[in-house]
Amino acid sequence: MGVDGCKAGWFYFRIDQKSVSFGVASDIHQLTSALPVGSRIFIDIPIGLIDSNSEGRACDGDARKALGSPRASSVFSAPVFSVLEAANYEEAQKLSLRAIGKKLSRQAFAITPKIREVNDYLISNRDSGYLIREIHPEVCFWSLNDLKPTKYSKKRITGFEERLQVLEKHLPNAHDHVDRALNKYLRREVARDDILDALVGMVVASTPEDKLKTMPPAPPKDSRGLPMEIVYT
Repeated sequence: MGVDGCKAGWFYFRIDQKSVSFGVASDIHQLTSALPVGSRIFIDIPIGLIDSNSEGRACDGDARKALGSPRASSVFSAPVFSVLEAANYEEAQKLSLRAIGKKLSRQAFAITPKIREVNDYLISNRDSGYLIREIHPEVCFWSLNDLKPTKYSKKRITGFEERLQVLEKHLPNAHDHVDRALNKYLRREVARDDILDALVGMVVASTPEDKLKTMPPAPPKDSRGLPMEIVYT
């Protein structure tokens, strides 16, 4: 399963044998409830957060280096763990400055509820039997595109089609899967790029284990025991 956050909750693509399906789950518990134990869930959300260290997570830095300009800008710095308890953006800024001497981007703060949801789930359900790992969609496209970053923004039609062409090389009928999802959901529920990002996550999640790689190659764990990694193939 490849998963991306959307306005309606979590949008996912799932492959079972050769059957591809998609849908929206309201939360991480609903997302996992219909899956058999042992399922891989590759999700576009930071997993494993630093408590301090102004350099941030190594995986974020490695992803920026691999993607280069301008795609590196799509990799924002994950918040420090203490920020997850902030009641508002102003408080989050203060907590971030106190921990690492840097402010938190509004983009990062906007998804702190989803970051908290996934990290809390992993901490509380260590023996769930599901393999939930972090991906970054642009790193996935980079890896599936012979380690070449995409040229255009996914917000533009040219960038959207560019990424679909990459997916078609690894998943026959990728266009059809995307079109069905686009037709089923309103854009205020699931954005166009949410669909692309979940689908590329599913492609990477269906890769044989021995073909998977991580940034960095030997991921460190945070103070709660969660690996700080970005998975790709």
